[in-house]
Amino acid sequence: MLEKLKNEKFIKKILLIFLVLQPFLDCYLLYSDTITNFFHFSPTTIIRFLIVAFLIILVFFNKDNIKTRKSLLIYGGIVIIYTILHFVTTYNYDIEIFPSFTYSVSAEIFYIARMILPICIIYITRNLKISKEETIKLFLTVTFIASAVIIIMNLLTISLTSYGGNNQIEGNLLSWFSTTRPDSRQLASKGWFNSANQISALFSMLLPIVMYSVFEKLKIKRVLTLCMCLLAMLMIGTRVSTIGWIPIYIVMTIIYIFNSCILKQNKFEIKKITCIIIVGLCYGVLFTYSPLVNSPESVDQVALDAYLAEKQIDLENMTVEEYLPFLAINEEFYDELYPYEEHKDFWYYVTKEVPYYKRGGNRNAQTLITADINANFKTAISPLFGLSYSRFENAKIYMEKDFFVHYYTIGILGILLFLGPYVFIVLCKLFKIVFKDRKLFNFYNITLLASLTLALGVSLVSGHVVDELIVSLYMGFISGIILKNVK
Repeated sequence: MLEKLKNEKFIKKILLIFLVLQPFLDCYLLYSDTITNFFHFSPTTIIRFLIVAFLIILVFFNKDNIKTRKSLLIYGGIVIIYTILHFVTTYNYDIEIFPSFTYSVSAEIFYIARMILPICIIYITRNLKISKEETIKLFLTVTFIASAVIIIMNLLTISLTSYGGNNQIEGNLLSWFSTTRPDSRQLASKGWFNSANQISALFSMLLPIVMYSVFEKLKIKRVLTLCMCLLAMLMIGTRVSTIGWIPIYIVMTIIYIFNSCILKQNKFEIKKITCIIIVGLCYGVLFTYSPLVNSPESVDQVALDAYLAEKQIDLENMTVEEYLPFLAINEEFYDELYPYEEHKDFWYYVTKEVPYYKRGGNRNAQTLITADINANFKTAISPLFGLSYSRFENAKIYMEKDFFVHYYTIGILGILLFLGPYVFIVLCKLFKIVFKDRKLFNFYNITLLASLTLALGVSLVSGHVVDELIVSLYMGFISGIILKNVK
């Protein structure tokens, strides 16, 4: 048994099975109050911790990986130092001005540990001999499973809605074409997954690799997986998934043509391009019926002014309290999360001085409130170590814009430690294959870099991506493959 644990093929098999199972571990039932109250945490996270810890121990003590131990030990030492300083600087803040802005040592440790897991996957993957065929097979399988979950649950009308909590959809794919279709928010579906934002980011990251597989070998299974991926993205109904597939689809097609006709690295095959164009056109037509495209347009300043004029409402002469319902944000922000009675100066500033395009919408409200909290708590070193994740999470004000929110939660040093490796890998390896070693400039490496870049880009647009394991574990795996390919 000991010899088997040292066997690289065994370790690799465990890693690949673990990654294939991620869509099942993200089922919303495993994050429900019933489960979390019973275990006092989500069991899926503990499963992930245990498996990754097991794998990293096996890889670390493998005699073939002696040369890479030093880098991991140095990184681990830096993380420990950062964590101690993070706790010391964030523990003692005067929270009287914001009672719900509470600190939790356990939640903070849990969060930092969660951010480290994908970095561990980078190390594990970098030290294993995972072939291109195994990588493609992995992502095709993950795409097929995730897509099947969303499509089947949508057709059975048992899927969760992408918006508004864990409610079931009121219409399936066939309802898109009905003249009496339900509200678009009741049609957008995320299957059993915990968050539409995260699953949208996952599909955006998977799509380039699925398209690459079709360009590599035109097989029915691969084309079917591509079609399922695109349909699932339309069903999710977020802007990222519904609109994002179009530029990805176009750019990947251009890269294939450039790689085949200009670089001559692959044979240009008209049947592959024809297949891709036909699939793209079909989903382009379906796109016009999708939930997002047919959703009511958001209220803008012009529409708001017209409405106010029609109703003869004079905002200028209203009190701040009377003005609040016209901010176009969820009322819980000024009633519960950041109560007007306790923060009158802030809401006066928002209603009287902030233009509509900067305050309309819940995301703008989160940004404004977060900035105000930071202004109250900021110290000389808080930009380096943040104000803590647990405070913002407990206050239920956690911005949907990664990197920006991490500036407030883990600070600049935390961003460099936990998110910096992804950015470094993209920039460093892209520079190398473009300017240093053109032999490495191939369709496969560009696809992997594009996939990782898309995950980072989506995290800035939709948020709650890079610190969620359903996405970040795959980001870690892709990063490890890139490091292995582009040494």
